[in-house]
Amino acid sequence: MATRGVPEHRATDSGSGFDFGQVLGIADALPMLLVFLDRDQRYRFCNRTFAEFFERPRGEILGRTMREVIGEDGYAARKPMLEAAFRGERQWFAAEFQHTTRGPLALQTEYIPQAAPDGSVRGIIVIVQDVTEQRVAERALRESEARFRRIADSAPVMMWVTRLDRRREFVNEAYLDFAGLTRETFQAHEWRDFIHPDDWERVVAASIAGEASLQPFTLEARYRRHDGVWRWLRSVSRPRFGPDGELIGFIGAAFDITLAKQSEEQLKALVAERTAELSASEARFRAVFDSALELIGLLTPEGRVVELNQTARELLGVGDSELAGRFAWDVPPICDHPPVAAEIRRMVERAAAGATAESELHVRVSGRPVTHLASMKPVLGPFGEIIYLVGEARDVSELRGAQEQLRQSQKMEALGQLTGGIAHDFNNLLTVVVGGLDLIAKRESDPKLQRYAQNALEAAERGARLTAQLLAFSRVQRLEVRPTVVAPLIENMRPLLRNVLGPGISKEFDLDREMMPVLADPTQLELAVLNLAINARDAMPDGGVLSIRTARLTVAGDDPELDDGDYIELSIADTGTGMMPDVIERAFDPFFTTKEVGKGTGLGLSMVYGVARQSGGTARITSAPGDGTTVKLYFPRAAVGVAAADEERSPARRGPPPVDASVLVIDDDPDVRGFVAATLEDLGYRVTEARDGEDGLSAYGKSGADLVILDFIMPGLTGADVAREIRRQRPSQPILFVSGYSETEAIQKAAPGAPLLPKPFRAEALDDAVRAALRLSA
Repeated sequence: MATRGVPEHRATDSGSGFDFGQVLGIADALPMLLVFLDRDQRYRFCNRTFAEFFERPRGEILGRTMREVIGEDGYAARKPMLEAAFRGERQWFAAEFQHTTRGPLALQTEYIPQAAPDGSVRGIIVIVQDVTEQRVAERALRESEARFRRIADSAPVMMWVTRLDRRREFVNEAYLDFAGLTRETFQAHEWRDFIHPDDWERVVAASIAGEASLQPFTLEARYRRHDGVWRWLRSVSRPRFGPDGELIGFIGAAFDITLAKQSEEQLKALVAERTAELSASEARFRAVFDSALELIGLLTPEGRVVELNQTARELLGVGDSELAGRFAWDVPPICDHPPVAAEIRRMVERAAAGATAESELHVRVSGRPVTHLASMKPVLGPFGEIIYLVGEARDVSELRGAQEQLRQSQKMEALGQLTGGIAHDFNNLLTVVVGGLDLIAKRESDPKLQRYAQNALEAAERGARLTAQLLAFSRVQRLEVRPTVVAPLIENMRPLLRNVLGPGISKEFDLDREMMPVLADPTQLELAVLNLAINARDAMPDGGVLSIRTARLTVAGDDPELDDGDYIELSIADTGTGMMPDVIERAFDPFFTTKEVGKGTGLGLSMVYGVARQSGGTARITSAPGDGTTVKLYFPRAAVGVAAADEERSPARRGPPPVDASVLVIDDDPDVRGFVAATLEDLGYRVTEARDGEDGLSAYGKSGADLVILDFIMPGLTGADVAREIRRQRPSQPILFVSGYSETEAIQKAAPGAPLLPKPFRAEALDDAVRAALRLSA
């Protein structure tokens, strides 16, 4: 018996064996909501997706009016568009919809008028898509313009940002490629000149109305590509607002729907002429099936391939002869990826049981990881039996990559701020501790107390090195990169490595004798080697061999991370348990560790990687379960020799302090300020103290100073603010910065030529820095 208001379709063509009911069954498997409304606005057809969306049997929907099905509020919002559609005007709009169980949703709707033979509108086709998730993604992208630009330029769709005058403020690479523009010429681009003459008046009027509504709006029109070819584009534009809620312009995206428009016309013809000869209907269906950009497969309920569309055949690289009779999971190259094949088989079994199965399939295409969002749905016959399964997949790799980049960027930014702040405060504390212990060690005559003070001083300076590691991880601390020879540095570490590794691990050294200097921070390099040795020890609980090797390497244009030139490759290899591929991928991530709680921080390898990258090189890992692990560090050749660099860094010969020299000390930390002032007074300087930037400028304005010692990070007026104001008053004023960070670039911008003394420091280092700063001004 036919469903109310809908005739049965059981016509078949004995020649082709094609059943029109199968076409309707395929319509039931489509992911969008599809219905047909007659002149009385009653539902005469709806696909299964529509019925499932409203959580009602199809029999309760067919024959009812739209007002009865979607409710008064939903109907009132759509009534103007319905009336326009029944006047023969095609409608496309997006609107909010309050679902009875799922809450507020965003739906994108299209009303397509269907003409009767007399020219009147006999009904409309309604196509609805749930775009709630897309709306959420759009709001997330607007949170950061910088991230938007990076993501937008990698997106395959055209994107733009306009000012209120509708001039383009930003366009992405896809837009430039389509219009044949460059970054230098796009702002002079007039987008109206590229609209098809037949679409121009409609598009401009709809754009003005859409912008005035302050709501997102969608347009479809033909635009001339740079090669002169007209292409259909679907654009979505929405207003953008400033921090105070004022309208500042619009943001939009467009994608090419030329093939979809062609397919749409074919689909409309298929629906309008459903009583025509079935062979013609099959041909039209074939055009739609093969023109789809997604991968689509038609399977038997057992999972054997009936048909793959052209997109799927081209991607898989298979022909009809390779598909005949095969199960979907046995089709090459799917069968070459066992996890993917197993997941497809699971989806087939679930769909064959009457459910919809969805999954993400991860494969590698030409060596590149690709993610497909896949679904498998049953296709029902006229009596509710499963006659086919329809599988669909689309490439979402770029979206997933953009989301991961955003997540990693936010995580690294938060971790950098946390570790940098901790290290800065710790350096202030260590400055007082190191300075005080240094004075005790020098002034105490009791050898026993001297030894205690010296031991405590060494421990405090080890804490300072740990702080430097945190700052290097957070990318706040700049390494003290200078010409360094790696082989002698490793040789000097042999006793330390022997103690760290213990007797159960053999050590093998193969160090080059070229003595080629490289750019590196010696202290951080030692810490990196020590971290890698400790990791190797932990990976060899039953003993093994640790090999350390250095060799010269020349890079000549074939390395994506390293510039051309000479490098030293430092290799640390163990014979331990090795790593799984997923662990290798995350090994350099901060705070990632496979060790038990309390036995590893996850900062070691991150610090190693940071040291190599900030030195101009890189770090790489090769490993396999049971075959051990090798970490290779690459450091670039230095332009000057070690001796010359050491001579530049050696302090000047110590002499008496300048006669009657005055020093103004500005630091918000009272303990650090007190230590600096007391040390300088002991050395014979006249010292004035200031507790913050404003107090310091006031003191400087009253009496001036031969030298200003200035903390860089302070609340209120920062060290940079104070330095700029002092240099404005007296451009030649000597300034010595002290800081728990190494903000060399920021210091040079605020006070060109001003030196920096990093915290913590001993009294002798402070004396040397003050003398050097005063000599520069002499």
